Formats: sequence, C-alpha cells, structure tokens
Amino acid sequence: MIQDVQPSKARLHKVVSVVAVCLSLWACSDQNATTYIATGKAKMANKEYRAAVIEFKNALQKDANSSEARFLLGKALLEIGDAPGALVELRKLQDTGFDKETLTPVLAAALVFNGEFDRFIAEYADVELKTPSLQAELKSALAAAYGAKGKYVQSRVAAEAALQADPNNLAAQLALVQLLLVAEDRGGALEQVERAIKTHPNASRPWIVKAEVQRTLGVDVAQVIESYRQALKVDSSAVPAHIGITDILIRQQDYEGARKELADAKKIDPNSVEVQYYTALMAVQQNDLKLAQDLVLQLLKVAPGNPRFLQLAGLVEYERGRYLEAMAHLGKALNSTRAPGAVRVLLAKAQMRAGDPRKAYSTLQPLLDTPGTQPSEVYSVAGEALQQQGRMDEARRLFAQAVKSNPKDARGRTALALAQIDEGRDEQGVKELRAIASSDEGMIADVALIAAHIKANRMAEAEAAVAALDKKAPTKPMPAFYMGRLAQLRGQNGVAREKFELALKRQPTYMPAANALAALDIQDKKPEAAIARFEKIAAADPGLVDARLAVVLVRQRTGASRAALIELLDPIIKQFPGTDEPLLAKIQLLLGSDNKAAAQLASEGVSRFPEKGLFLDLLGQAEMLQGHHTAALQAFNKLAAMDPNAVNPMMRIAEVYLARNDAPAATSQLRKVLTVKPDFPQAQAMLVVLLARTNKIDEAFTLVRGIQTRTPNDARAWIFEGDLHNTKGNLPAAITAYRTSLKKRESSDATVKLHRSLLAAGQGAEASKIEDDWLKRHPEDPLFQFYLGDIALANGQFERAESLYRKVVTLVPDNAVAINNIAWTLLRQGKPGARALAEQALALAPDSTAILDTLAEIHASEGRLDQALTVQKRALELDPQQHVHRLHLAQFLVKANQKAAARVELQKLSDLGKAFPRQDEVQKLLGSL
Repeated sequence: MIQDVQPSKARLHKVVSVVAVCLSLWACSDQNATTYIATGKAKMANKEYRAAVIEFKNALQKDANSSEARFLLGKALLEIGDAPGALVELRKLQDTGFDKETLTPVLAAALVFNGEFDRFIAEYADVELKTPSLQAELKSALAAAYGAKGKYVQSRVAAEAALQADPNNLAAQLALVQLLLVAEDRGGALEQVERAIKTHPNASRPWIVKAEVQRTLGVDVAQVIESYRQALKVDSSAVPAHIGITDILIRQQDYEGARKELADAKKIDPNSVEVQYYTALMAVQQNDLKLAQDLVLQLLKVAPGNPRFLQLAGLVEYERGRYLEAMAHLGKALNSTRAPGAVRVLLAKAQMRAGDPRKAYSTLQPLLDTPGTQPSEVYSVAGEALQQQGRMDEARRLFAQAVKSNPKDARGRTALALAQIDEGRDEQGVKELRAIASSDEGMIADVALIAAHIKANRMAEAEAAVAALDKKAPTKPMPAFYMGRLAQLRGQNGVAREKFELALKRQPTYMPAANALAALDIQDKKPEAAIARFEKIAAADPGLVDARLAVVLVRQRTGASRAALIELLDPIIKQFPGTDEPLLAKIQLLLGSDNKAAAQLASEGVSRFPEKGLFLDLLGQAEMLQGHHTAALQAFNKLAAMDPNAVNPMMRIAEVYLARNDAPAATSQLRKVLTVKPDFPQAQAMLVVLLARTNKIDEAFTLVRGIQTRTPNDARAWIFEGDLHNTKGNLPAAITAYRTSLKKRESSDATVKLHRSLLAAGQGAEASKIEDDWLKRHPEDPLFQFYLGDIALANGQFERAESLYRKVVTLVPDNAVAINNIAWTLLRQGKPGARALAEQALALAPDSTAILDTLAEIHASEGRLDQALTVQKRALELDPQQHVHRLHLAQFLVKANQKAAARVELQKLSDLGKAFPRQDEVQKLLGSL
C-alpha cells in the first residue's frame, strides 16, 4: 500500500511544536556568561539568593574563568548560609588577580560565619583597606571574630575602627551594641541600637538586634515580639525576625504559634538553616526524634563545626539513648569558645548515662571552679555524678547549692528528697517529691516518686503518679513504660504488653520497653519474637549498638553456647570499634571459664579505652580467678589511682587480701575505705564479718555502735548488731536488734534474719506470725519467698518449696537459682520437667556449678550417665575445691561401672580427712569397689 506523503494537520502540528521547542532550547543555550551574571544580580537585588546561585553557576559553566561570576556566587552562597561553599569559591579568587579590596571583606565574613575565627584573625587582623566602606566591613567582621573568642577589648577596638572608617556602617554599629552589653552598659546598648534604627530606617537588622537586647535585659516578652514585628514591617522577608519569635514561643511551649512562625519563615526561605534548626528543635520537644536527626544531619553538612548545631545534634542523640554519639557531638561543640555552659552540662549527663560519672564530674569542674554562681543545673548534675561515685556527702552539698541557686531546681530538690527517704524519713521525702512533680515541667521527680512508691509497695499511689506523668508528657514513652511495669507487678502481663507496645509506638527505638517485651516473649517461650523485635530496632537505627547487644543477650538467655555468643559479638565489636560495651560483654562471657583470654581482652580494653575503669576492674577479676593475686592487685591499684576517692577499687583490693587469707591486710584496707567514706555499707558489713570471723567481737561491736551513733536512723546498723549477737549465740538480743531495724525501716534482709532467729529460738508461732504479716503486706517480695523456699527445701517439704520458688520466678523471671531449685524439687518428687528447667537455668548462668550439679543428677536419674559425667566433670573443672561435686562424680562413675576412675576421685576425698565431713559415704563407696 502506497503511503500518503502529504502531512496531516495533526502531524504538521506535532512537527511545528518540536521545531518550536528546539528553537527555544537553542535560544536558551545561546545565553552567555554576561547574561547569566546580569540575571543573577537582579535576583540578588530582590533577595532571591538561591535563584541567584543557579544563575552564577550557569555563568561559570559558560566561562569558568569569570572572576565576577565566582565572586558573586561566593556572596550568594554566603547569603543562604552555605559558608563552606562560599569559602571554596572565594579562595579560588585569591590568586587570580581579583580586586583584593572587594574580595577581602566577603572572604572575611565567610570565615567568621564558618567559625574559623583563629584563621581569620591570623590572616586579616593587620589588613587595612583603602575604601572606607570596605574597611568598615572588614573591621566589623574582625570585631565579631574577636568577640566570639571572648577578646572583648580587641573586639571593641576593631568595632571603633570600623565606625571611624564609615560611621554609618550597620555591622559596626550593631557590633558595638553587643560590646556595650558585655561591658554591662545596658543603657548605652539601647541608645546605640536606637541610633542604628534611626540611621538605617529601612533595615530590619537593627530591630532584630533591639529585640535580642531586650531579651537579654529581661524586658517583657510582648515588647520583644513587637520589636521583631517592627523588623518584619520594614522587611517582610526578614527570616531572623520570624526565628526570634519562634524561639520565644517554643520557650513558652506555644508550639502551635511557633509552627505558624516557622511556616511563614519557610515560605520566605524554604532552605534556611535557622528554619531547619528550629524545626529540629521542635521535633525534639514533640519526641519526633527521627525527623530531628534527619534535619540536624543536614545542618551539620552545611556547617559541620557550628557549635549550636553540634549541641542540638548532641541533644538529639542523647534523647535517642545513643550516648556515645551524643558525647562525640558535644565534645566537638565544646572546642568552640562560644560553647555555653549548657553544652558541658549535657555532655556530663551523657557521660553519666554511658557509665562514666567520674569523667562527667571532670567535665563540669571548669564551671564549678568559675567564680560566681552557676546555673543550678551545673550543681545538680555534678551532685548526681558524685552520687554515682558513692561520694554522698559531697553530692548532698552540691544538691543543696543547686537549690540555693534556684529554689525550683528539680534535679537538686529531687536528690535531697530521695536522701530523706534513704535516711528513713519516707513521709517527708515523698511529700517533697509530690510537690516537685506537680510544679516542674520535667519528669525527674515523677520518675523518682513512682520508684519510691513501687519500692514501698504502694501500688495505688504509684498508679496515680504514673497517670499524672502521662498527662504531663503524653507523647513520651516513659509513662507508658511505667504503666506496663505496674501491670506486670500486678501479674497482668497482657495489659503490660499493651503498655510496652504503646511506649514503642511513641518512640520506636525506646529500649527499656523493648527489653520488657523481650522478657515477656522469653517467659512465653517465644525468644524468636524478642530477637525479631530487636533486629527491627537495629534495622531502623543501625547505629544503636544496644539493640544489637540485646539480640546477644536473648540468645544467651535461651541457651546459646558461649562460642555462639562470641560469634555474634565479634562482628559487633568490629562494627563499633569506638564503643566499649561489645568488648565488655565478651570479656564478661569469658570471665569464669577462660580467665586467661578474659585477662588478655581486658588488657586490650585498658589500652583502647584508658579512661574506662571497668576494663581494669575486669582485668583484676580475671587475674584473681587465675590465682594471680599480685597481678590482680596491680590492676586494682591502677583503678584506684584513677580516682583516689573511689571506694569500689579499694573494696576490690580488700577482696584480693581476703582471697589470699591475709586478714590483717584486708582489715586495714577496709578501715581505709571507711576513712574515705565512713558510712559505706559494703565496707561496714565486710569489716563486721571479718572482725567476728577473727574473734574480734568487741571491736566489731565498737564499730557497730559507732555507726548507730552517727546515723541513728540507719536500719542496717541494727542488722549488723543482730548478726554479731547471733555469732555469740545470744538469740534474744539478736531478735531485739532485728526488730529495732525493722522499726526504723522495713527490709527483706531484716525480716529474713528475724524469722530465722525466731525459729532457732524455738518461737515457731511468732515466726509464723511474722511470716504471715510480711507476706500480707509484701506479697511480691521475691527475697522472702526465696528464703521460705529454702526452709521448705531443707525440711524436705518439696511441694511447698516448689510452690514458693515458682512465685519467685513469677516475680523475677530470670532468677536462675530459683529455676534450678524448682528443677531439684521436681526431681525429688519424681515429677516431669526437671531437665528442661535445669537447662533453662544453665542458659541463664552457664558457669553455675550448682546448676551443673543439678543437671548432672537429673541426667543420672534418667539413665543418661554419659551426659551426667560430662556435666559433672564440667562443674568440678569450674570449682575444683567444691568437694561435694567430686563425690557426686565418683557416684556417677560407680554407676557407670568406671571403678578405676571412681577410685581416683574417692581417694582424693579420703585424703582430705576431716576437711570433708562426708567421709562415711566416701569410705562406703571405696569399700564397694
């Protein structure tokens, strides 16, 4: 078929359209650099700086050697806040012969905006320009650089030089305003800013500076906002005025108003770094941490050294629970002389959360050493750092100073209230916590109040406190988490799940809720669900090492071998070389089984993380477990040298002395601890026991009486007294002492000891009364339930013991000893399920010789002698001095008809003589071979 060669109207229209497009493209491409520059200048005149950037870049594509295009591109980039980009372009002009008079002020401004103050001062402090207006711009930038470095005398000289060159230079006039404020000449500052407004009636910047001055002087907020509004009347595109109003509204918690101001600013400049900054700040306030992180990363790309952006990045990571990342950002921010004290405070808080209170206190030391009164949070956070180190007296002084500096300081008041509770003044402490929680916008007092109620078993009050917290912070995960925790304590695991899920909905990476849900998953025999949950969090936030480590922990709880766990840990250690937690986890896995490898890794940790004392602590423990007491002492002495006032390293040294049976040295060391910290409970308890063991009962009583005199409300001192009376066999006096302790403060420890003493004194009826009363008021006390289980087990009441231990596991699902004891009672009753429970317990405590012993006996009772022998040999290998394990091994060898091997083990026991009290069984078995 012959085709029609004549074009149709439709085809002709298409052809014409294509030709028109092609012609238009040719016309566009025919523009030269000069045309682009002219268009860019017009955009600059209209303050369309981003559009101007595009034009100047197009000009440079046409003519890469156009110095004018490159200079204007640098200026435009500076206007949109891209100081790093501006510097790149402007520095290219330095060796091109471009007019230095024109280039220098703009390059100077770029250096200042980029925070390169030292470099700018070094290069331009002595430069003089001939053109008065340009000289004024340069000296104004120099004044700003000196001011940022805190060199106010030089800053004022530079500002005055700028004004001398050009009295009407706006930057110099406003720089002088700031200097007058620094000199505390408030009247002069206001006069100077009014002069600038009069001199430059069409400029918005003087009104903005006036608003900033008014804020500094504490002028009514309405007047400040009015000054910002005046700036917008002069120049409707003044983004800084919108930003200033936004900042005020955020501080007033008027988030809706702040959102509107930001929206107006965004219409003017969608890519403004200040708009991004305040959008990120609001996202933090509203718990949208993912948005906050995305925005702050964009800000750091524009200005990686900006201390404000680094501080915000640190805050975002702190709120996300990524304390090491927070510390990295805040540490960089601290390098700037412009960094406010708030950076140090937040860095210290992150360091404490990361487990380094000593370093946190060191971070705050420069603020504490600065003459004059600091913001109250400096004292309260420093007090918390000392508190975590066990330096309670110093901590309380700082908390008191925080409250003195600011009577409304929530952290300091909360700490003092908790101190009242610790001293037995529960009613006063709780009353104060309620008052703080009701008046403070933060959550610290609420959380302390909830914890105090839970500890005292006041569940109704705890629920009311949680409800109040949820009303205060409805978008935060913590209230929902505590709702779940309370439901769990009531045995309502279904409700608990719902609340923990709600917490994760509010913050998908909230690890406390994820951990709680994982514990419920494991309890429900669904470990894979727990693992999937953590893997989802790790996928959402690959930098969250806690989620990766949580997977390892779940595998450990569900019986994964040590080798499998180490296989999981090794890639995490490799992925996070700057994070200590994975390496610490591996060392702790090895500790007790491969102490030599644990010591080697701990030594590596000491080298890689010299400021982390925990590696020295683990090194000392690994050496001590190998019997290397001298090496252990060296490690613990180095740990003690890191903080001479820290008592924990001193206690470790005392433990080494005890391990090598050097009672005099141990006694001396414990007295040294009590010299540093007179009321340190562990040292007091250990010294009382040591004195009693070495027949120095009178000295022990003197020590206890001294504690009672110094701290009459300290219930522990009467527990010590009761223990000493028990040692002497004086049961009536012991009973009286324990009762006195309980009157001062109820505790499981005192109740257990009172109950045991009553039974020993033949007062069974009174013991039963104590038991019933305690369980009625404290039905969820796992320690007392466990103690009663032990009594039932010792009396052969296996069914009752099983019931009591099961209650313990309900309250504390990961209690390996209780699970093991249930397995033992099932074995003794001939009930099924013993082996599964023993294996579950062993997964929780892989190196427990008691659990291994139980599992071996279960294997033997079920006819699996090979497995019984393997497990029992493992128990004996872990603790060769536990002679009963050797006896059980010999019994299994006899059952397996391995008589020669059995004889070897029995002969070792026989050689012990009276040191092993079960010689009758040993001799009977030897006689049967």
